[in-house]
Amino acid sequence: MSQLTLVPAVYRCPDHDNHEALTERVRERVAWEIRCLGEQPSAAFHVAVTCPGRAAAPETEHRRVYAGTWELA
Repeated sequence: MSQLTLVPAVYRCPDHDNHEALTERVRERVAWEIRCLGEQPSAAFHVAVTCPGRAAAPETEHRRVYAGTWELA
């Protein structure tokens, strides 16, 4: 039986509407944490990911920090 990684579904930047990119980046960071902390059935996470900002203005890229929990079920 495979394990499922449960992570809250959507992460948003309050300044930009890049929730698809941010959610994928948070999931990648959490997957990395699980590889390191996989002996635990669940854990809190606190990750920083890059928000790409606006496509027309690449200088608006910035870091966002998200906290939550993951669980293996």
